[in-house]
Amino acid sequence: MITISATILAANQKKDGTWNVKIRIWHNGKPAYIDTNHFVVEKQLSRRKDSKTLILKDTFIIDRIAPQLKNYRDWVSTNNELLSALNAKQVKERLLEIDTPREEIVIDFLKFCNEFLTKKLATPKASSAKTLITVRNSLIDYFKTPIIPIIEINYNFLKKYEEFLRSSRELTRNNHGGKSITYTQKGLSDAGLHNHMRDLRLLFNEARNQYNDEDLGILKIPHYPFKKYKVGTPPITQHRDRPVHEIIKIRDCNVQLDSRAELARDLCMLSIYLLGMNAADLYELKPFTSAKRINYNRAKTRGKRKDNAFFSVKVIKEAIPLLKKYAGKLNVRYANTGSLNAALDKGLKTVSEITGITDIDFYDMRHCIGTWARRKCGYSKDDVAEALNQTDRTVTDIYIAQDWSLIDRIQEDIIALLKNPNSN
Repeated sequence: MITISATILAANQKKDGTWNVKIRIWHNGKPAYIDTNHFVVEKQLSRRKDSKTLILKDTFIIDRIAPQLKNYRDWVSTNNELLSALNAKQVKERLLEIDTPREEIVIDFLKFCNEFLTKKLATPKASSAKTLITVRNSLIDYFKTPIIPIIEINYNFLKKYEEFLRSSRELTRNNHGGKSITYTQKGLSDAGLHNHMRDLRLLFNEARNQYNDEDLGILKIPHYPFKKYKVGTPPITQHRDRPVHEIIKIRDCNVQLDSRAELARDLCMLSIYLLGMNAADLYELKPFTSAKRINYNRAKTRGKRKDNAFFSVKVIKEAIPLLKKYAGKLNVRYANTGSLNAALDKGLKTVSEITGITDIDFYDMRHCIGTWARRKCGYSKDDVAEALNQTDRTVTDIYIAQDWSLIDRIQEDIIALLKNPNSN
């Protein structure tokens, strides 16, 4: 049972001879105290017989505190079911909350996003923060204010924000040299909009997880706009594979030495040679020596799979000069994978201009491996999934010794397509 009462702590007398009148919460055999704005001197107190316990006797102070005591006791009566889950300190925190009018509690969503992203970037899953940073930056572009009260993230905002994201707009960002540049950002496609709003929902949910505790009835963020605004399921992604002759054209194109175009061309081919290795994994490669295989854990999924997304790919002769050129050096040349991806995007635009191949994306290389292995080389979908490191090892897999010969055969057949373009 909880008791709420005014009390004086005899040992807490101040240097000026006064005591602060406190409100004591007694719950499950332990106390917690809330300071009030009232102070008393000894003549306003009395003592129990044969005890040092002080008792408040000033009726003026008692009347002033009475409404606060009633407010707290009413809350206890109304929320009696919660009390078994709370200790005295937690009850105190809840009572302090009801002293603050809700309209005075302003949660800055932008501040939360900044703090959440800072923590995210310091974890092994830092690469997953890239799209969340894009959302954070887009919110700044939309609101144009240093503070975004979370109450502004509501249904009406989401509908207007959707229109904003679908339209072309000018953005100003700092480049790698720290220089401010302005460029035109195209409106998002259906797939891009879905992913953007999905990530915004993720950030909003994380904010609710931090500030709310539904088990204890704490709802500092009571509204949930995504109940009405449906992010929905992602649209079916279009096939992004390229014909063999286009990849050969990329491989053989002449580009400026030490340019982003050279980087893009080379890493596209290295990705093909290593069965669709992502830019994030190329970024993490250690300096190449004379290893016959590259063993790694795929950055995108290693934290989501029981086998840590482990994969092993053979080092073929076509890959060796590129590995010597880039392995262990990309993470020195670029501060992070985001910077590498930005350089690849710009380099691929130049490669596109040189070759006449439109809309080249680095991820197209991975699509090529999947489609070529299935459609041109005749491998099953399960084999293709294994070659793309998309298969988590199951309980059954524990009893099957790891054998990379299938992966090696798929790799050989893929490279054969590039050697004999007239046969496919």
